[in-house]
Amino acid sequence: MKDKFMSPQFERSGNFTFLYALFFLSGTAGLIFQVVWMYRLGLVFGNAAYATAATLSVFFLGLAIGGRFFGNVGARLKRPFRVYGLMELGIALTALLIIPSLDLYEMYYAEVVSFLGGSKSALLLAKFFFGALLLLPPTFLMGGTFPILAQYIGKDRRYLERRGTILYAVNTLGAALGAFFTGFYLIREYGVSSTYGLALILAASVGVLAIVLDKFLVSYSVAPTMAEVKPKPKKNTERSAKLSYTQFAVVAFFSGVLALSAETLWTRMFAQVLQNSVYSFSAILVVFLLALALGGFVAHLLVRSRMPSKSALAILLSVSAILIGVSPNVFNIATSGLGYLAMGASWYAYVWAVFKLAFLVVLPPTVVLGAVFPFLLKVAPMTDKPSGQLVGRLVLFNSMGSFVGPVLSGFVLLDTLGLWGGIKIVAVSYGILAVMASLSFYGRKKIGWALMPIAVIMGILVLKDPPIVRLDADETLLDSWQSSDGVVSIVQVPKNIQMRLDNFYVLGDSGSLLVEQMQAHIPLLIHPAPKKVVFLGMGTGITAGAALHHNVEKVVAVELVSNVIPAAQRYFAPWANGLFNDERVSIVADDARNYLLGTHEQFDVIVGDLFTPWHAGTGSLYTLEHFKEAKKRLSSGGIFAQWLPMYQLTSENFDIIAATFASVFPQVTLWRADFSGTRASIVLIGQEKGTPLDENTLRQNSAHIVRGQGSSTKDDHMAGLFYLGNLDAVRNRLSGIRPNTDDKRSVEFEAPILSQQANAGRAKYVTGTELENFLKELAGNLPPEEDPYLSDLPPDEIRYVKVGSLYQRYIRLMNAGKDKEAKIVLERIQLLAPDFLKKETGSLDD
Repeated sequence: MKDKFMSPQFERSGNFTFLYALFFLSGTAGLIFQVVWMYRLGLVFGNAAYATAATLSVFFLGLAIGGRFFGNVGARLKRPFRVYGLMELGIALTALLIIPSLDLYEMYYAEVVSFLGGSKSALLLAKFFFGALLLLPPTFLMGGTFPILAQYIGKDRRYLERRGTILYAVNTLGAALGAFFTGFYLIREYGVSSTYGLALILAASVGVLAIVLDKFLVSYSVAPTMAEVKPKPKKNTERSAKLSYTQFAVVAFFSGVLALSAETLWTRMFAQVLQNSVYSFSAILVVFLLALALGGFVAHLLVRSRMPSKSALAILLSVSAILIGVSPNVFNIATSGLGYLAMGASWYAYVWAVFKLAFLVVLPPTVVLGAVFPFLLKVAPMTDKPSGQLVGRLVLFNSMGSFVGPVLSGFVLLDTLGLWGGIKIVAVSYGILAVMASLSFYGRKKIGWALMPIAVIMGILVLKDPPIVRLDADETLLDSWQSSDGVVSIVQVPKNIQMRLDNFYVLGDSGSLLVEQMQAHIPLLIHPAPKKVVFLGMGTGITAGAALHHNVEKVVAVELVSNVIPAAQRYFAPWANGLFNDERVSIVADDARNYLLGTHEQFDVIVGDLFTPWHAGTGSLYTLEHFKEAKKRLSSGGIFAQWLPMYQLTSENFDIIAATFASVFPQVTLWRADFSGTRASIVLIGQEKGTPLDENTLRQNSAHIVRGQGSSTKDDHMAGLFYLGNLDAVRNRLSGIRPNTDDKRSVEFEAPILSQQANAGRAKYVTGTELENFLKELAGNLPPEEDPYLSDLPPDEIRYVKVGSLYQRYIRLMNAGKDKEAKIVLERIQLLAPDFLKKETGSLDD
């Protein structure tokens, strides 16, 4: 028996039904693993683009190595279906070790940063190798499952071609199901850990069932070895229908490169018109995987058809080129020139609109390009190698291409050619592959077939690209930058200039100068001696620059989107108070969490920017773990200030963030940056318990603010105008709320739904009357004169807290055209502070 192997008896269709079902569930588990790994590595890499590229690259690297290894050993296995079951158990076991390893990594991250001397490139490389160390064991086993099962089903090439395409299709269909439930339900309802546990159970169950089925439903017979079987001579017509080994390898490799590149670029394209929440990206991924699965079924039909295999391959590659090449124009037309998608729609209508757009733009080309990989089973070169080894080589070449694709598109094509140029290169490359496939024909046929993709390539090259930035009639594009982080643009609008990210996210503008400055002044106002300050998020640089009006020794501005830094330097330097030239300033291109995690330095004040709550990834900046890490980086008596865009938060989201913040900081007060009722920004200021506001500190620091506005120092500084209240006033309301954590990011998953409902008029942001009612609740439960935080202030100062509340109501009524009601409020203001509106208070209601 040493020189023999066992050949499975699998003629009963029931066995294959079980096999397909198990591989379907394996695809579901595999995709859940991938999503969670990407989710957790986002915290490790500190950058969503890096995390996505690293996860996908390592994932496919593991598949490539596993495909090559198990493809070679598969032919020597006596019971391949049993080995498949053991491999699924191995996937579950190795995946189980990843999460605790990530936790351990976070514990020693600062030491790693210190050891590498702060080198960004060395740190990024170290992160990649760490990710590879964790992900390679399970992905290595995943890569071997298809070759092992190919050895099981591939009694001969005919069986392999027909059953292999179905096997690929059902596995990918399972992955689409996994993407849908993970992105839209599992993590939101049960959290990351429970979702990951489900994937572990699913993979282990598939393994156990495969072993059981192998024992009771599959019988094997002894078959002669390959050495004992003389290969049958192949007819020339049969050989002519196949690719050469080199052509096979090239098409397999580049189909992997281009398919993953297309997905990456399309995701960035959709970011220009979407909410860009976890749900938006999940919808695109689901459609992409569903289309790949449909492509598998298309390949199955082509395998069974009488169409010449090389002709079918050339057509698939040519049609892929056409559909990818026109996808930007289709997208532009479907979105009416990059218009924001379904702004006023209900949540379910919005999700359906995203799916419809993906079905229109992504589904058609992906079905066609998705058929290429499984169809290569049909056109693979004629060899005498076992089925498992042939599939192993296919997985090797394709997965190596998929390993290269995300890096190539995300960090080369986008940076050098931009979004539309990158998509055009992918389309042209498919055309080149089609030319190569056409040239594999014999005789004059090759010239005729080659002309078709050549014409396609020429058409794609001359096709006009749509605009990358949407502009209104009175707007002018001054500059733009493209990268994996998004499209950063500088737009001239009436009276000021704006910095935007992905068309619809305004990162700041010159017209909001005073408000952006106050976002630095308020936290620095209440610290007795703010020497070291770090800003988590830089944007235009106006806020960080305002800190230089104070007696600070060091200012650090941390910005995730790297292209924001040159944009701010070039266009916002006149308003940034010398931020980009001052020796006290360090500007760091990094993720806020990673920066705090990787430094041992202590700061007097840490300021968190206005992070968009529903944006994918920003939920991690409102979590319990992030707030705890920020607290560790505070010096004695330090302050952590987290700004909140109330015009982007419903009361439910605000309560979750406030409850999470209060669970870390024992004393929390709320302040305003402006008096706007429609775009109000408030800040949660966390301090140690029993730290009352000091009158001398206010007077001393107010002088810096007044000088920054170009006015003389006022004895009556009126700092109380910006004080909103003590969070103790609503702690009872927050007591039963579960904190937002890394495991269960309630904000990231609830904010998109509530925001869309607010846009549709079915929920309310904390603006206008909602904001006013909240401020009344604060003052009613804990009046300023009873607030322990204000206990050291004189009555003349405390009265300005009431004046600030009345002034905000006065502005709201004036903007609503309610002049009579506004006049009554104005009279109350004048009774409390007769000279208030005569002083130089500035325009804080913008």
